[in-house]
Amino acid sequence: MRRALIVLLLLSLLAGCRAAPANLPVASPGAGATPGERGPTPSQPGDMNILLLGSDRRTASQDPGWRTDAIIVVAIRPKDNIVAMFSIPRDLWVTIPGYGPERINAADYVGETSAGTGGAALTAATIKQNLGIPVQAYVRIQFAGLERIVDAVGGVTIDSPRVFDEWVDEGDGSAPWHFTVDSGPQHMDGRTALYYARSRQGTNDIDRSQRQQQLLLALRDAALRPQVLPHLPGMVRSLADTVQTDLRPADVLGLLNLALRLEPQAYHSRVFDASMMSDWVTPSGSMVLVPNRERIEEVWAELTAPG
Repeated sequence: MRRALIVLLLLSLLAGCRAAPANLPVASPGAGATPGERGPTPSQPGDMNILLLGSDRRTASQDPGWRTDAIIVVAIRPKDNIVAMFSIPRDLWVTIPGYGPERINAADYVGETSAGTGGAALTAATIKQNLGIPVQAYVRIQFAGLERIVDAVGGVTIDSPRVFDEWVDEGDGSAPWHFTVDSGPQHMDGRTALYYARSRQGTNDIDRSQRQQQLLLALRDAALRPQVLPHLPGMVRSLADTVQTDLRPADVLGLLNLALRLEPQAYHSRVFDASMMSDWVTPSGSMVLVPNRERIEEVWAELTAPG
């Protein structure tokens, strides 16, 4: 039941429909501020930061070292009528607590396989330690699940800034497939939309973050189509196995009520830019991005500020 609610939550948060006002449940007091622990809220009762992880994890035999290609902190501010998305680049070079320097997209794998903390909890701790942003809960979605969600709402329409043309190897033994997208508004099925958001050809982390947010907002628009709305309950049940979360049912219901009463202008978004990071080459020769924590904290404050 909780997983079904989470799928509905994702669609509703993206949809921004109107409904009767409702209050979010207040998180219980606690010492921590990571997934699995109910720590103090970021600012005022009802506030919550949710870590949204998009994972390319497969079975251990197919992929012994998965990464999280999409890392987004969603700020929920019910009293200020704000839902803000802040995308974190996967190549950000950080210190993973208890592990050491590494790209931030490795934290989920390290937490699941060696740290003993759980991947989402370690990713949240990494974000808090390196960027100063606390997280109270997480939602992880496998990319195969996101593909199913896009297909379930009949595809999405995205305005592509350029042409994409590449052969994709899934890495699971299947034959490569030809991925093509023209520039301009394009209607995409789940597989195409997923690789549009994830493509690394002639692009960088900032571009990918922008395309990931494009996909989420396009999914919002697709879920609002009149022909889709009556079928959402059935879609929720069929897609419930696509996500993992530590949100409690009471949290989810409160978040759903908030999503249903917000206007579209209540949704804010931001991706990293050059002022928040700098290029660096590691001693092993890897190209990474070094965060500017002071600037990141400024941008986060601006993004989540009322008004």
